[in-house]
Order: sequence, then C-alpha cells, then structure tokens
Amino acid sequence: MGKAFAWAVAIGLLAGVGTAGAVDLSAGKIAKFADKDGQLKDKALVKFVKDLSIAAPLPAPTCPGTSNFRLITNRHDTGPIAMNCNNWAGAGASGFKYLDKGLSAGGLKIAKLKATSTGGLLLLKWMGFNYGSIAIDGPVDYVEARLTINGTEYCGRFAPPTSTAVKNEAEKILFKGPSTACQVLPTPTRTPTRTPTVTRTSTPTRTPTVTPTFTPSATPSITPGGPTLTPTATPTVTDTPGPTAIPEVFRANHIALRDPHVFVNLGPGACLDLTEPPGILDTSVNGLIAGVILEPNTEGNFDLNVLAAFRPLVQPPGPGAAVEIYTGECSEPLFGETCGPGANPPAATTYVNQSSGTCVAPLAGTTGPNNIGSYPPGISPSTAPCLSSLPTSISLSLDVINIDLENVVVGATYDGDPADDIINGLIVGFVSEEDADTILIPSSVPIVNGDPISSVLPGGSASCTLHDDRDVGPNGELGWYFYFEFSAHRVTWTGP
Repeated sequence: MGKAFAWAVAIGLLAGVGTAGAVDLSAGKIAKFADKDGQLKDKALVKFVKDLSIAAPLPAPTCPGTSNFRLITNRHDTGPIAMNCNNWAGAGASGFKYLDKGLSAGGLKIAKLKATSTGGLLLLKWMGFNYGSIAIDGPVDYVEARLTINGTEYCGRFAPPTSTAVKNEAEKILFKGPSTACQVLPTPTRTPTRTPTVTRTSTPTRTPTVTPTFTPSATPSITPGGPTLTPTATPTVTDTPGPTAIPEVFRANHIALRDPHVFVNLGPGACLDLTEPPGILDTSVNGLIAGVILEPNTEGNFDLNVLAAFRPLVQPPGPGAAVEIYTGECSEPLFGETCGPGANPPAATTYVNQSSGTCVAPLAGTTGPNNIGSYPPGISPSTAPCLSSLPTSISLSLDVINIDLENVVVGATYDGDPADDIINGLIVGFVSEEDADTILIPSSVPIVNGDPISSVLPGGSASCTLHDDRDVGPNGELGWYFYFEFSAHRVTWTGP
C-alpha cells in the first residue's frame, strides 16, 4: 500500500477559455459533480495529479495577470468565467493557489496549480449558490475542464472509454481518470445551455443557518437507530468570531483512527483488519498516517498537517474563544515546525472550556463491531482541564486523498498552563454512506485501488465483513461516525 490510504474527498474543478498555448492534460484523477435540490448544496471537483504536461515555468495568474475557467459537456457550457487576480498567491517556488471565500467567480472557492519534477497538480473546487446557478447535472457524455492563465489554457477531458463513469446520474456525476486532450472549440458563438428557467426549489434569498446539535460542555448521547444528538446542557457562546490578532497554533503530532476499522478482502476466508500495525507487509492505516505526520518529504515538508489556531488561547477557568481548524503546510524540523494555512480555508468555530468532568466522549451505540463495545485499543474521552468545539465541518487531507467530515466535534486536554501540548484529543465526525460510495481509494493502493472507501468499512455494500458498523447520522442518513484520537504541540505560525 502507498501512504495515500489515509483518507478521502477533495472537491474542485478545472477550466479556461480556448486561446493560443493549449496544454493537454492526460493525468486526470477525478471529476465529480453534485447537483442537489436547491443551489446552496451544489458542488464540484476536478483534479489532475502528476501530469507531466504541467511544467515550469508556469504562467503567473497574480495581478496583473488574467485567468478564467470554463466547463463544457455535451449538455452544458458555462462560458469563460473570469477569476479575480487578487485571489491568487504564490505557493512556494513551484506553484500558485487561488482562494475566494466569497465564491464570487461562479462559486469557485479553491484552485491550485503546481509544477514539480514528477509532474504537476491542477485542482479547482466549486460550491454554493453561485456554482449552483451554473451547476453541471447528468447524465453527460463527457466533461471538459479548462483553466486559462495569460492565454495559456490547461484542459482535460473526462470521457469513456479512457475515463470510467463511476456514476452518471441527474444529481451526481463521478468520472475516474485518466483524461484526454480537449476538443478544439468552434468559433465562440454558443451560449450557455443552462438557463434560469431550470426548475429549482431554492431562491437567492435562502441563507444557511447554524443549529448546534452537539453539546461541547457535557458528554453527548445518541439514541441508537435515531438521528438526534441529545445535549445535556447548552454553553453560552456567541456566533463564531472572525480571525483576530496572531493566533497560538498547535500541530497534531499523532492521529490514529479508532473507529470504524478498515477491512480488506484478500480472498476466501481472508477478510483482514488493516487499521493497526503491523497490518500486511508492515502496512496499516494508522502506520501510514503516522508516517506522513512524522516523516518530512524530499522537500522538507510534512504531508499531513492538522492545525488548531486559537484566537486567542484561553484556558480554564476562562470560558474559551474562537478556533480555526486548518489542513495546512508545515516544514521541518519535527517539534520545531514552521506552519502556514495552506490552500484550503479553515473550519471556523468556537471552543469552550471545562475545569472538571469530560469534554468529548464517544456517542452511545456508534462504536465497535455491530456498534457494540469498541475495537481495541478503545477510545479515550477528553477529560478536564479540557476544551471542546461547537459542531463544524473539516477536511482531513493527505496528498491526493481527503475525507470530509460533517458535524465534527473536537475535544482535548490541556497539558500545562500555559499549555505547550494538547493531549487526550478526540475528533468525532460523520461521513454518509452516499459520500463514502464516491470517495475512491487511489490507484497507488494495491488490492483495493479504485474501489470506494465504503468497500473497506463494515456494512459497506462491498465489505468483506460479516458485521455492520453503520450509524445513523445527524440528519437520519446511514453512514459512519469516525473517531480519531490525537495529540498536538505548539508551532511557529506564518499565517494571518
């Protein structure tokens, strides 16, 4: 197995307008589109990994440069949509990243363009109402994603038989690469085929609301088979504040999956648990996670960086404050890291403190085989003096693989005052079975490469286990509550 087995989903898309300087992309990894009821929940992703066509020197999209994206299928054409050059920034010596929290350019939130000696990366991510107004729905014969920077167009086409259509339905499209060169566009006389007359159930006046369903200041409980998290108390907190001053930042130096466990089918009667070391050939999920946390790559950077930025750090008996969870970028040495925010925006929430008792513990009926008991070595709660967060969503990213967790609560114990370390950490988050069916294990992983992660989770449609670990999520959907334990230490911060 490769280290990429640690976990899964990134969301983004490519684009551009047909001009001179075309770069054909053949290393397409994934193209994913979700067109749900309403427009706020629509999202999309296209990603190209280790593509030798993406080579230095790259065109600079930073001001005064120009850039735009374009998505084309046999049923859609968004036309070129301009991207604000002020949202681009350099990403080290080998690339650029784009971040627009306002989703102003057609819902584009994140873009990455990077060139290395082993091939380049191109990723774009869309979501929200502005993307919903141009959302790609299925079924389609192909998808072309185009990104144009200063007249150089990067373009890849996902279409059978070169690409695999894992899903191609009205609400969900999922193509697995490789990709091929895009077709030459005709003289630009076409107009977008998606018009405002498409039937949708939401209007631009709809705004999301936040309803915390998990009480961070008391041990939660859940009714087995039911979706409602039942708090025993409600802390007094205000809406999540925005970033203020320079934060105190901690990097996770240990993360281990405790539940559910991961099982791989090696043949009749050989359904093996690969969660804990030694696994198979000294390869296991938690062993791989430890490697990317503790071992720098050839560039002197760590591949997995889960960061908590406290704004500010307030310990008991103080009430707490704002915290942001990043999957950022950190450079060596270990335990003396210098870290920044990375390309992905943080998950912003509020944390509260306790001087006694338990901050976060497992939800009843969501752990162990058949949701009874627990897998060894068990899950330890976060005990006082401790913190716990209000529910949010985070993405644990590992190279080309991520896993998006919903309804996430984080708890941990302070070690010292002021604390230089956080211990007894526990991350609790939910992944629906529907999403797990679309998160693919990368091709670098033998035996299960290309399969969805649901296939290695007990209760998944292709799981080799005889037991079922699926839980009922916060909205009544089936899926899995994930439990990760962690510890963290202070690092030097270079971000805002």
